[in-house]
Amino acid sequence: MNLKRLFLLTLAVSLLFVQTALAQDYTPRPGVLSPEQVDFGGKTVTILVGDLGYTGPNGGFPSEDRIAEAEALFNVKIATQSLGTSGVADTITARILAGDSTLDIIRMPHRYGYYSLVSANMLLPISDILPAEYYETLPNADRFCIEKLQYQNKFYGFGIVYGLFNSTMMFTFYNRDIIEREGLPDPYDLYLAGEWSLDAMTELAMAATRDLTGDGVPDQFGIEEGSISHSNRVFRIAGANGAELAKPDSDGKWVFAYDQPEALEILSIIAKWRYDLKVAGGSLNGGTALFNTHNHLAGARNYTINWGMVPIPSSVPGVYRYPVFDFAMNMLPVNSAYPEGLIALTEFLFREEDGYDYLEYYINAYMKDEKHFRVYEAGIENWQGEGDPFQDMFWSQAQAAIHSVIQGTKGAAQAMDEIAPAIQALLDDLFKQ
Repeated sequence: MNLKRLFLLTLAVSLLFVQTALAQDYTPRPGVLSPEQVDFGGKTVTILVGDLGYTGPNGGFPSEDRIAEAEALFNVKIATQSLGTSGVADTITARILAGDSTLDIIRMPHRYGYYSLVSANMLLPISDILPAEYYETLPNADRFCIEKLQYQNKFYGFGIVYGLFNSTMMFTFYNRDIIEREGLPDPYDLYLAGEWSLDAMTELAMAATRDLTGDGVPDQFGIEEGSISHSNRVFRIAGANGAELAKPDSDGKWVFAYDQPEALEILSIIAKWRYDLKVAGGSLNGGTALFNTHNHLAGARNYTINWGMVPIPSSVPGVYRYPVFDFAMNMLPVNSAYPEGLIALTEFLFREEDGYDYLEYYINAYMKDEKHFRVYEAGIENWQGEGDPFQDMFWSQAQAAIHSVIQGTKGAAQAMDEIAPAIQALLDDLFKQ
């Protein structure tokens, strides 16, 4: 990236996001003890970190400088342990049952077993300890995660994992060279004009799908098949249209929601792309597809094409959402021996300003021009918790039904009606409602 442009982009970030949190003086949030009020008596606190390598600053681990400072101020020894990506909930449960977790701090994405842990009473409800105004002071990227994962009207998360932004926000990526070569409207221009939508994407995909060699078989496609070929892809795209597998109703009860219009629209249009319009195939990075429907910015790091980025479209032109696939939080085990101290230590170790340096890294490492930044900037400003949180629980139960739709064997409404009772029963059991 041109260094002058990088400077301008970084300056824009600074002007947009500079807050008092950037000050180096540490001030505890409401309800959090100050360092001088906490004494661990030289005991060891273990910070368990699960799969935050591309998500949190420093891979989710505290910096060496913060560790050294905290160990002196809190009279504590700090150890860190990676939880990896498999058997995470089992590892945490085993530590709790063995009594090894009394001074643990857990930092992990929800999809590695949050709901299994919280429903089994393995986590401590933090909103029983911290006041409501505490959560109001958190940056949106963390506050919305914690609110999204509330369980039986209690919050189990606290503090900072993301800070400024949730880097698992997903966008639609496209090949600018195909747009130019085919003389098509640039999706970025449609986005700026408030005209970017699923219909607009479909029109461009149809126009881009072509037989380039004259053998009667398309060589260039509108939408990369791999980005719409599995139910997991559908769940990740659907959040941009406001669809999630389950949502709380007006009484707070979690209800199956993939039988609602916003979900049925996504299921039906993917089936249409694949079987009616036949615009699905090829590869974005291979130069044979115009669109990859969804990816996160770090996931695009290996793109070698001239790529553009816009929000994943919705059915309503100009309405943009920014679904994520990770909701990560700081949590404490239910047998925590000193929760107030652990909360204070976590707050000291992980701060909002850490996310500013991390965004600068994202700008420098992954973005190629200012347009990429402007789209990402809008995602940071406007994300309000979009994304489906049930990956580790119920996605597999819906997989066969979703595949029947996107493979063209059933209509969306019929397929969702057939699985609604079973998934609703699972929701009722999970949430004890």
